[in-house]
Amino acid sequence: MTPTLYLVLNAPGPDEAWFEGLLRWLVEGSPGAVRTRRLLALNAVLREHPRGPEWRARIRMVWSHTSAVRLLADTGLPVHHAFMRELLHRLVERFVPRLDPEADLCALLDRLPMGEEDALWMAALAPPLVEPWRELLALPPEAVWDAAQLLAYRATALGLARDLLGLAPDERELDSPFGGLPEAMAALRRGEAASWPELLAACRARLKTALDYLDRHGVSSELVYRLDLLEAHLRRMEELVSLAAGALDGQAFAAALVRQSAVQASFSGLVHSTTRRLARKVVEHTGQTGEHYIANTRAEWVGTFWSAAGGGVLTAFTAALKYDIAAAAVAPMIAGLAFAGNYTASFVVMQFAGFTLASKQPAMTAASLAGALEDRLPGRAMVDLVAGIARSQVMATLGNVLWTIPAAVLLGLIWWKLTGRPPLDPATAAHSLQGLHPLRSWTLPFAALTGVFLWMSSLAAGWAANWSAFRCLPQALAGHRRLIYWLGPDGAATAGRVVERHLGGVCGTIALGFLLGFMPMVFAFAGLPVEVRHVTLSAASLALCVAHGLATPGTMPWAGLAWGMAGIAGIGLLNFSVSFLLALRTAIDARDVDRKGREGLRRMLWRAFRDNPWHFIGPPAKT
Repeated sequence: MTPTLYLVLNAPGPDEAWFEGLLRWLVEGSPGAVRTRRLLALNAVLREHPRGPEWRARIRMVWSHTSAVRLLADTGLPVHHAFMRELLHRLVERFVPRLDPEADLCALLDRLPMGEEDALWMAALAPPLVEPWRELLALPPEAVWDAAQLLAYRATALGLARDLLGLAPDERELDSPFGGLPEAMAALRRGEAASWPELLAACRARLKTALDYLDRHGVSSELVYRLDLLEAHLRRMEELVSLAAGALDGQAFAAALVRQSAVQASFSGLVHSTTRRLARKVVEHTGQTGEHYIANTRAEWVGTFWSAAGGGVLTAFTAALKYDIAAAAVAPMIAGLAFAGNYTASFVVMQFAGFTLASKQPAMTAASLAGALEDRLPGRAMVDLVAGIARSQVMATLGNVLWTIPAAVLLGLIWWKLTGRPPLDPATAAHSLQGLHPLRSWTLPFAALTGVFLWMSSLAAGWAANWSAFRCLPQALAGHRRLIYWLGPDGAATAGRVVERHLGGVCGTIALGFLLGFMPMVFAFAGLPVEVRHVTLSAASLALCVAHGLATPGTMPWAGLAWGMAGIAGIGLLNFSVSFLLALRTAIDARDVDRKGREGLRRMLWRAFRDNPWHFIGPPAKT
C-alpha cells in the first residue's frame, strides 16, 4: 500500500466525505497510466489487506445508503425546462459555491473534476480492473426502474406542452406518442410485453417533425432547447431500460454518465447546442438576401453598378448631414442619436429604393458561399459562385465610390455658391484628411472594427427575417381584421408582402445605423476615442474636403488627398474582408462544413484565379 493511499483509506470523518476523498485520490491522477496504476493498487489493497473487507463494506454502505435515483435520472441532464433559466443556473453554478445535500451521489459526481478524457479512460478499462467493482457498486434494480419511470413522467409533461404541440398542428393533441411513455414504462417494469421500441421510434419521429416544422417556419432557441431536452430524456430512458434488461454494460453506462455530466456543466456547450439551429436559420435568411447581390449575367453586373451608383449619391447627402450634426452644439447622447438617425434613414431609403451599399454585401454573400460548401457544389460551379461574389463586390464598390465622390463635390460647391461659405471649415477639413491617413491615424483599425459592425448588422437582418417567419408575420398581417378594415384586403396583403421582403433588411440597416452612429458616442463616454470608418462614407467625406479646396483657391491639400485615397482603399479592403470572413466563419460553424471541404475550396480558387483573374473582376461570360 502506498503511503498516500493508506492515509486516504484511514482518513477520519463521515462515510460520504471518506468515499469522496477516495474517489478524488483516484481521479486526480491524469487519465492513463498513472490512474490505472492507482486503480490496480486500490484493487489489490481491497482484496489483500486485512482491513479490506471493512473498507469494501464502507464503500457499499455509502453507495447503497444514498438514493441512486437522482444519480440515474438527473446526472448529465439540464436542471430547468427553460433555456434562459438553465443558462443562468450554469453561470451561477460556475462562480457561486453551493452546499450540496448530504449523501447525494449525483452531486458527488458533479463535484469531481472529470470530463471527456475520464469517460474515455473508463470505457477502455480492461475487464480484470473493473470486475471487483461490479458487485461493489451494483445499483438496485428498483432504483433503475424508478429513474426510468420518473424520466417518463418528465418527458410526457415536456412533450405535451402547448407550444410543442403547436409544432404539429395537424395532429390530435392526445395522439402524441409522448402521452404513452409512463404507461409503457410501467408495463416494462412489470415484465409485460410492451411496444417500447416502436413507441421510442414514434417519439423520435415526432421530434423530427417538430424540428422540420421549425426549419420551414423559423426557429426559436427556446423550443430547440426543449426539443433537445426531450431527446436527452429519451436517450437516458433507453439506456436505463437496456441497463435493467442486461443489454447495456454498466461500465459503458458509467462512462456515458461521466461524459454527459461534463457536457451538462458546460456553459458554452449549452449555448452552442441550443443556438446552433437558430444560427443556421439566421445564416440561411442572410444567404437568401446575399443571393440577390451576386451578378451571374452581364445585365446583373451592370445593374449592380447603377444600383450602387444610387447608393453612392445618397451617401453624399448622408455625409454632408453628418458634418452638420457634428457642428451643432448638442449633448453627446443627442448627437449620437442624431448620427444614428441620419445613417438609419439613409440606409432605409436605400433599402426601399433598390440601391446598394457595397459594404453590406460581403456578410450577406458569405452565407451563400457557406451554403454552397455544405451542398458540395461541383468545382466549376463553386468557382463561378465565388467569381460572381467578387465581381459583384468590385462593381458595387466602384459604383458607390465613383458616384459618391462627384456627388459630394457637386453638393459642396452648390452649398458654396448658395451660402458663400465652403462646405467645411478649415479645421474640420484638416481633421477629416488626417483621420483618413492610413499611417498617421487609427483609420485602418477603425475600418476593421467597422467590418465587425457590418457583420453584426447582417446577423440582425437574418434574425429579424427568422423571427418574422417563425411568427408567420406576413400571413398574420394579410389576415389581420383591423388592418383589413383600414387598408382593405389587397392593402393588408400588400403590407404582408412588404414585411416579408423588407423586414430583415430594414432591421439590419437600423442595426447598422446605430452601430455606426451611436457606438462611437458610447466609446467616447467610456473614455475611448474609437471611431468608425466606412468606405463609402469616408469617400464622401474626402470629396467634401475636395470641395472645400475648390471653394478656397490655393488651399487644396494634394498630398493629404493622395494619402486619403490610399486610406479609403485600405478602409474598403478591411470593411469587406473582416465582415466577409466573420460571416463566412459564422455560416460554416452553423452549417458544420468540414475542414477538408474548406481547404479544397481554397486550393481550387487559387488555381482558378491564377489561371484567369479577369473572371473574378470583369463581366461574366453569360448574357
